[in-house]
Amino acid sequence: MGFKEKYLREGKYPYFIAEIGINHNGYVDVAKRMIDASKDAGADAVKFQKRNIDFLLRPGTEVGEPTRYLSRDENDISDEKMAFGTGVYPDQRVEFSYDQHLELWAYADSVGIDYLVSPWEEKSMDFLAENNAKVIKLASIDTVNYQFCEYIADKGVPALISTGMTTYEQLKITHNIFKKVNCPMMFLHCTSAYPSPIEDKHLRCITKMQALFNMDIGFSGHATGVEGTLGAVALGANVVEKHVTLNRKMGGTDHAASLEFIDLRELITRSNKIVLALGGDKKMFLDSEKPLFNILSKKIITTTEIKAGDKITKDMVRTAVTKKDGGLCVDQYYNILGAEVVKDLKLNHILEKEDFKRKI
Repeated sequence: MGFKEKYLREGKYPYFIAEIGINHNGYVDVAKRMIDASKDAGADAVKFQKRNIDFLLRPGTEVGEPTRYLSRDENDISDEKMAFGTGVYPDQRVEFSYDQHLELWAYADSVGIDYLVSPWEEKSMDFLAENNAKVIKLASIDTVNYQFCEYIADKGVPALISTGMTTYEQLKITHNIFKKVNCPMMFLHCTSAYPSPIEDKHLRCITKMQALFNMDIGFSGHATGVEGTLGAVALGANVVEKHVTLNRKMGGTDHAASLEFIDLRELITRSNKIVLALGGDKKMFLDSEKPLFNILSKKIITTTEIKAGDKITKDMVRTAVTKKDGGLCVDQYYNILGAEVVKDLKLNHILEKEDFKRKI
């Protein structure tokens, strides 16, 4: 049983995490509406971020006054244009308190959707562990922060771990940290660009990591398109995280690299269809193929009169559409060659297994 089935949800379809992150812009009411929209779109979980800024920063570190415009809702659109990564970090305005997180956590529970959080430092991890978090999510920036990984692993809370900005050798170290203390974990293949260019997806890393770590690998996408997610699901990713927003034009850090909820719904639907299309690995004659088979299939017929006791040679038979039930299908050709017939056969006779001495 893999990570998803054991710690998230059973079933064949991918577990979808709607990454609200900080796209609530610091408004609890907006966050609740996004939880509702995530549930309506078919997501299994919502995910937020938690930073204790006083602990996150080195004492004495000065942070500039944030100036980026934060929309109050999806209808509050500013003309401000700021490139990703140009705002002040951390921005206290988008950080929820512990009490606000507990309020949202309870709200998510009431809606029937999982509440996940990315802790950005030890105090936030303590908060999640003390409140019996189902699973936590480690951001890519901390995946090679081995000291922090040790702290998280020691808490024993199952962890989803994004892998942007990392190498396989670094991931082996992180993997060993969690394995050493038997803390369940799962890597999510990720490209940490917002939005990430399609040529930087490198989805083949998913199958490489599946083999390297002998475990399921998920996907964390940071693009406004669906190709990366659909490709990841086709390659076996059964946990998917996507950033979401009420409106990509809203002012804030991650809105432009997020999906609106109508697109999230469509993505989940298409991903589930990909899983259905993948099916199983057993090659067989399917019920859905029978109508075409019944129309086009050929049977083996004689090209000459054959006497009882004769043995079939390739010149005595050919294949043809017969429009009749019964008869030997064309895949029995090699079985009848050399077989002795038990009765006289006429020209254009449709061969049956009863026509032969040996079992066909």
